[in-house]
Amino acid sequence: MTCEVAVMNRRGIALAADSAVTLGESEKIYHSAEKLFPLSLAAPVGIMTYGLADFMGVPWEIIIKIYGQKLDGRKFETLEQYAHDFFRFIEGTESLFPQSAQRAEFRSLVKCAWQDLYLGPLKEKLADHSKSAAGNATKILEKLIHEDHKLWRKDPIVEALGAAYGDQVVATYTDIIDELQQEMFGSFKLSRPIRQALTTTVRFMHTTVPARGSGVVVAGIGETDLFPVLLHYRVGSIAAGRLRYAKVDDMRVTRDDDAMVAPFAQRETIDMIIGGIFPELEKTVVETNARCLPGKSQKGGGKRSQARIENAGSDFRKAVKHEIQEKYAQPFMAAVAALPRHDLAAMAEALVNLTKFRARMSVTQKETVGGPIDIAILSKGEGFVWVKRKDSVWGTGSQTAVEVL
Repeated sequence: MTCEVAVMNRRGIALAADSAVTLGESEKIYHSAEKLFPLSLAAPVGIMTYGLADFMGVPWEIIIKIYGQKLDGRKFETLEQYAHDFFRFIEGTESLFPQSAQRAEFRSLVKCAWQDLYLGPLKEKLADHSKSAAGNATKILEKLIHEDHKLWRKDPIVEALGAAYGDQVVATYTDIIDELQQEMFGSFKLSRPIRQALTTTVRFMHTTVPARGSGVVVAGIGETDLFPVLLHYRVGSIAAGRLRYAKVDDMRVTRDDDAMVAPFAQRETIDMIIGGIFPELEKTVVETNARCLPGKSQKGGGKRSQARIENAGSDFRKAVKHEIQEKYAQPFMAAVAALPRHDLAAMAEALVNLTKFRARMSVTQKETVGGPIDIAILSKGEGFVWVKRKDSVWGTGSQTAVEVL
């Protein structure tokens, strides 16, 4: 886990990211990760990554720096054009992601998915009911796949890849799919329908918005953008020569919406500061109220009575949301809208620090937010300016502050 935040108003945008990263099966936490970078040295455009520190075995830091060199001072009219050009670079750079790497990544992803979704649960059921279930192993597997596909069908599709992309992936890696089916399920004598269902899972994996992988945040101001823009993407992997990614959020400072705070990854503390209540506590309060409504636990009462109870629960939920917006969120954003650029940076740093402090004081979670905080300000006039950045000398653990204003 990690904590990153963007604080935006009409004057500019501040980005802040911690340095914690979890590596290895032992989940060892290090405080030296690079997560915030300038995407372009010639324009006010930055990028933050979270989730996986590497993309298909290559650190994001290397990918972004090579792209920056390739960009070579070119500028784009809009921030979307910067993001799309960056993703096209990833997709088309054979030297970074050759076909051999794509095949290896595909094999690893499919094997992990089949193991977690099907083979692991199947073995657990067989262990619990060894005698009665052994003869019905294929039926159990078939049911597991059937129930899982119901969930896959609810996931949004990456429309940019096209309707035929899933078939293209299957056709490209048929040999790997057959090999994995034999390696993982060979002892179960799979029927043809089950083999086809496993292949359907592979299609779902490569045509839906990535649930795992990396989060990528591109923020800044294009040549024709008047105010700051932030684009949030989920990025999967490259398979059959195509990169699977999808935009999950698009935030823009406008004349009407003149301030925004966007937290990423571990965001509960920041959401609490903005809304005045922890999101989980808000949810619990609303659910508890619904359970405790008079007549809620009683059967009968007629349809009108039940409708009144449901309406009362809905009204309470709306009242809580309204209170949060009126008394907490809107005044908070009004204050953000008035901040000068250097105070945007101070706020971004404070929000990440508060998340670090809460993680440190928690007895139920690991300190997955920590280490030095990198901070940058992006503005139309000044471009990308570092406010704080981890010292380039390895092992010092210090930060170098840069005077901004």
